[in-house]
Amino acid sequence: MTIGGCTVDIVRTADGQTRGRQLGGNAIYAAAGARLWGLRPGVVAFRGTGLPETWRDTLGALQIDIEGMVPVDVPASVTEFFYDSDGRRVQRVWGQAGGPAVPYLPENTGEPIRRLRLAPEHIPPRYLGVRGAHLAPISPDAQHAIASALTRVGILTLDPHTYVMAEMPEENLRALLTRVAAFLPSREEALARFPDLEPDVALQRLAPLSRRATVIKLGAQGALVYDRADERRYVVPAVPIQAKDPTGAGDAFCGGFLAALVEGKSVVEAAARGAVSASFVVEEFGLDGIGRANPVERDRRARWVLHHVQ
Repeated sequence: MTIGGCTVDIVRTADGQTRGRQLGGNAIYAAAGARLWGLRPGVVAFRGTGLPETWRDTLGALQIDIEGMVPVDVPASVTEFFYDSDGRRVQRVWGQAGGPAVPYLPENTGEPIRRLRLAPEHIPPRYLGVRGAHLAPISPDAQHAIASALTRVGILTLDPHTYVMAEMPEENLRALLTRVAAFLPSREEALARFPDLEPDVALQRLAPLSRRATVIKLGAQGALVYDRADERRYVVPAVPIQAKDPTGAGDAFCGGFLAALVEGKSVVEAAARGAVSASFVVEEFGLDGIGRANPVERDRRARWVLHHVQ
């Protein structure tokens, strides 16, 4: 199960390509990353109006369960991503329909759907006994309430919002992560909390907060992984492919990571699977890369990543 957002994305690449109004959202990409490894995840997210007409077909083809996608009578979030040649992006969120795009900050988007809060009661009863769940970036109150309610779920992973990392006191962050097996912030999120620290040092500071693993996702530079079982840091590389659309890569990483932990794999194997899930996402626009993936190439990439772990 993946819990978070379902959005409409518009992607503008550095070479001038535009792909408009495609299905996106952190819960959707995380579910796709898990699906690559044979799991059949369900998504818990608000389903606003105005999603692409093919959204059901897209998720149906991936065998992603949509019972937990809660219909709401407000427009789905529309987000534009502008990428430069180095893979950096500017993210803008549209407010009211037809209104101006604004830099992404939770408090200034003006979107009604972002004022809604997911809660435990939005989770279908049959999801409550799943083997694992990933909490994608949503409000910290929602993440805390949902994590506390998932007592029957064996493995929880969590990815925080940048503003949570910047503003949440450490005791609150520790409380949020009480039941979390793996904490999966991005480099940007780590910098929001520790602006003067390199990722290696930030990882040391964050490592005690989760029960099993802490990962700082570094995009095209791979990931830094701390495994509490052997008290060791690993550098897990990204798969060397030609990236077309980086949107959703970090979320797909989280889904692949969760899928591996659910199957009893090691933390390093989980990070390798996360890297592979991300690689298929970035090769095509939207979810097309996951849809076209095949097990032979998937497993070849996983072997490559594991061979190059440091």
